[in-house]
Amino acid sequence: WWPIVTPITTITFCAALQYYNWVNYRQPFGATITILALGFGKWIAVYTSWWRWSNYPPNFVMPATLIPSALVLDITLLLTRNWTLTAVIGAWMFAALFYPTNWAIFAYSHTPLVVDGTLLS
Repeated sequence: WWPIVTPITTITFCAALQYYNWVNYRQPFGATITILALGFGKWIAVYTSWWRWSNYPPNFVMPATLIPSALVLDITLLLTRNWTLTAVIGAWMFAALFYPTNWAIFAYSHTPLVVDGTLLS
């Protein structure tokens, strides 16, 4: 369910900080700041919870890549300067770009593997 739930839950934080930055400072980079902060916090959690305590490999629990989606959301606000168009077009592109941008980091787990004569994929 992560391709469906993650964009929906993260765009709420992006929208809140983007609104604050736009109304108070007229700066359209709230979504990017939010995603960078959430990614930094996630890497701290991956390091402490998974690798440090349980010795589990961090490459199996890496956070999703949301930076291109956040940039598109911020660029939509910058170009349109309209909350309605940003909510409709930018949010749709935020969610649509989420899954393809994560293909590169999960591509290694999609390679076929032969274990004891059985093909695993």
